[in-house]
Amino acid sequence: MDIDTLQGLRKCPLFKGLNEQEIISLMHTVRYRAIHYRKGDTHVYAGSVCQYADIIISGEMVAYITGPSGRVIRMAAHQTGKLLAPAFLFATDNHYPVSIEASENTTILRLTSDDLGKLLNSNQRLMMNYIQLLSDIIAQLTKKVRMLSMSVREKLSLYLMEQSKLQQTKQIVLPLSRQELADHFGIQKYSLLRCLNELKQEGVIRVEGRHIQLLSRLTV
Repeated sequence: MDIDTLQGLRKCPLFKGLNEQEIISLMHTVRYRAIHYRKGDTHVYAGSVCQYADIIISGEMVAYITGPSGRVIRMAAHQTGKLLAPAFLFATDNHYPVSIEASENTTILRLTSDDLGKLLNSNQRLMMNYIQLLSDIIAQLTKKVRMLSMSVREKLSLYLMEQSKLQQTKQIVLPLSRQELADHFGIQKYSLLRCLNELKQEGVIRVEGRHIQLLSRLTV
C-alpha cells in the first residue's frame, strides 16, 4: 500500500482509532483497487446500483440532483477520506439517489460490498465506526428535513450559526460560493443574495466576499 492511499484511509472515519499498521494489516485481508477520475468525470448517475464501497483517497467529488426543469442542485461536496454512500451499500433499495462527479482530479479506493462486510466482521472498532457513520447520516437528514420547512432567512441564519460554531469564530469564511450555497439550500441565487443584503442592512452581519462577520445574535 502506497503512502497516499494509507494517508487517505487514515482520514476516513471508518478507520478512526486505528493506527497505520492496523490499517495495513486489515487491508491485506481484502481485495481493493484504485480508480482515477479527471475533473468533470462522472462517478455514478442517480439510479445506479450501489455495489461498491468507494473511499476518496485524494481530490473531491460533488453529489448533485437534476430537477424536472433541468436545474442542477448541488447536494454535498466530498473530500479525502469520505466513504461514499455508506447508507445505501447494504440497503434493500441500494440505488444512488444522486449523481456524483469529480470536481477535481480524484482517486478512490474501491472495495466490493462483500470485502467491506468481511472487514466489518473482523474488527469491532470498524463495525462501531460504521454504525456511527450511519447514525451521523440520519442526524444530517433530520436537519435537512427540518430545513425544508424553513424560510430563506431561517436557513441562512442556521447555516451561519453552524459555521461560526464549526470555525470557532464570528469572522466566518464561507466554504461555498453564493451559487453553491443557494443550491445547498435548494433556493434561487437571487433569494439568497436578497436575504444576505437584508441582514447586512439590518446590521446583523458584515459581508466582504466570502468573509462574513456576525455583528449581532442570529435567531432561527
